[in-house]
Amino acid sequence: MYSIPKDGDVVLAIRNVLARYKVIRSQRDLREKVEQELNFGGGSNHVGESRVRRLAIISGVATLKVHTRATGRAGKMNGCPVCGNELTRHRNMTVYGDTITTGYRCSKCEYWTESNNLRLPSRYEFSLKRRR
Repeated sequence: MYSIPKDGDVVLAIRNVLARYKVIRSQRDLREKVEQELNFGGGSNHVGESRVRRLAIISGVATLKVHTRATGRAGKMNGCPVCGNELTRHRNMTVYGDTITTGYRCSKCEYWTESNNLRLPSRYEFSLKRRR
């Protein structure tokens, strides 16, 4: 039987893993290394990829670089696909005085997309955030 670790333990494991490896170029690799760190000494903790990603962003431990791919479709975005935060709309004014939405941007994780060509995350790159 496995157990689900507390958020604080996961954040500490993320910090230790990123201090050791400096840059991790995929979400799956980060999750595997965090689980190894949590299970060091005979534990049986499991943690999901999206939970590790969100905790790394929310806690401010990691700098996240998001590689995206264009879908070629127009559409409306409800929430950020990276961190789940609300997206803000970027608007431009037309020649006639109307405003149109040109894209969406997340204030928490710096994800952005155009409204006429949606961009979806395809790869995440994590590195340890430097303290000032």
